[in-house]
Amino acid sequence: MSKIKLIIVDFYGVLTLGSYRETCQWKAKKFGLDYDKVYKIFYFKYFNKAALGKITERQSFELPLKELGLNEDWQKLRRKHLSFQKLNKPVFRFFLSLQNRGFRILLLSKNTPRQFKETVKRLRIRRYFKTIINTFDLRLPKASPKMIKYVLAKFKIQPGEAVFVDDQDFNLAAPRRLGVHTILYKNFRDLKRRVERLLYS
Repeated sequence: MSKIKLIIVDFYGVLTLGSYRETCQWKAKKFGLDYDKVYKIFYFKYFNKAALGKITERQSFELPLKELGLNEDWQKLRRKHLSFQKLNKPVFRFFLSLQNRGFRILLLSKNTPRQFKETVKRLRIRRYFKTIINTFDLRLPKASPKMIKYVLAKFKIQPGEAVFVDDQDFNLAAPRRLGVHTILYKNFRDLKRRVERLLYS
């Protein structure tokens, strides 16, 4: 019997593809800007605040545009951003199969309510996965110790009984320190091998 009782899967970046990375790459290429600078401003400086309810979603698009000196409509940029988001089909099928085998899957999202609801509805996620948490609703940083402890308490498990899968290593630091197994998503083949090794070792 597997020691792993919960698999926490990053919603944006693992189960789905096309997030702020793609948006910022497109923006940087279009205007000849430095990608790292664009990503730092859009994602770290403003989106993170919006995902905690400290600024509005509109501000999370308007303020970086203003800071970068770009005269663009924020709603057009938002639509472009959402157009990049699509289902990561091999990953989706893999975790669905694990759920069908009895493993508990938690999809963990960090996003503004409107973006989150639109993506979940468009991709029909709740038809397949019932347990989804958008950290905005808790006003907690996605991978903070408080968030991880909340999840562990909610599912009544110990850190060593959970695995956290994310595509950004900085999101795995807190879970790792608490004793949660962590997997940095690189590609499907590597993910499948590492998850199965944890589940069946």
